[in-house]
Amino acid sequence: MRQFLRNVAILLACGLLIAYAAVFVLLVTYQRSLLFIGGRHEEAIDRAYVAGTVGERDGTRLNVWRIAPSAPGAPVVVFFYGNAGTLSDFAVIGEELHRDGTGIVLASYRGYSGNAGRPSEDGLMSDARAILDALPKGHGPVVLWGQSLGTGIAARMAAEGRADALILQSPYTSVMEVAAQRFPIYPVRWFMEDRFDTLSLAPRIKVPVLILHGTDDETVPYAMGVMLSRKFPHASFVPVLGGTHNLYDSQILPPAESWLLHLPLVGRSKNPQRSEGFFGWGAG
Repeated sequence: MRQFLRNVAILLACGLLIAYAAVFVLLVTYQRSLLFIGGRHEEAIDRAYVAGTVGERDGTRLNVWRIAPSAPGAPVVVFFYGNAGTLSDFAVIGEELHRDGTGIVLASYRGYSGNAGRPSEDGLMSDARAILDALPKGHGPVVLWGQSLGTGIAARMAAEGRADALILQSPYTSVMEVAAQRFPIYPVRWFMEDRFDTLSLAPRIKVPVLILHGTDDETVPYAMGVMLSRKFPHASFVPVLGGTHNLYDSQILPPAESWLLHLPLVGRSKNPQRSEGFFGWGAG
C-alpha cells in the first residue's frame, strides 16, 4: 500500500511539473499576445473629430482623431488609451475639454485600432513619439493623459521632455510587476521583454502629475497608484472610491477638469503662425 501511494505521489508530482513547464513555455512564447490586446477599429463618426493618420519611418501608419485648438497657443491634450482600447474611449472627455478651446488628439498604436504592425514596448513608444512630433509648430502646452497600458507610454514621453503636464489613470508601477503578481509562481521578472517601468521614470518627471486610481481596481492594484504618487516630484493623487479599473467618465472628468483649471500651463511655443503640419490641422 505504501509503495502504491508513493507511486501515486510521484505521478502527481511529475504531472504538476509537466503542467508547470507547459504553462511556463506558453507564457514565454506568447507573452506579447497575452500582454497586447488590440481593440476594434472605429470610424470617427462624431462631427467634432476629424480622422487622420501619422506615418513613421518604418512604414507604420497610425489612425488618429483630433480636434483643433480654438486659438494659437491653446493647450493640447493627447490621450493614450489602455489595452483593448479604442479611439472612442476618450471621445466624450475630449469634447468636454475642448469646450474651453483645448486641442484634442486621440492617439493609437501599431496593432490597435486597425493599424498594421506588431505591438512591443519599443514600437508603442515610437508610435507616441511620431504622434507628438506631428503636432504643429505653433502648438501650446501639451498635456499627456494615459489610461492603464497608456500610462506607461505617457510617462515615458513625459520623461523625455515631451509634456507640460501628465495625467495617469489607473497606472501601474510597471507592467512586469503586474504580471509578477498575477503569476507569482513563475519567474516573470526574468523573462518578460516589455516592462513599461514607470516607477523608475517617476523621479525624472518634473512636470505636474495627476494620478486617478479606483480603490477597487481589479486589474492594477490600487497600491501601485499610491506608490507612484509618492515618487513623482510634483504629484496630486485622487482616489476614486469604489472605482474599478475602467473608470467612468463621470468619475474622472470632474477632478481632471478641476486640476487642469488650476494648472499654470505655459506654452512651449509663442509662434502665432498657422501650421499645416498635423494632417492639415491649422492652429485656429
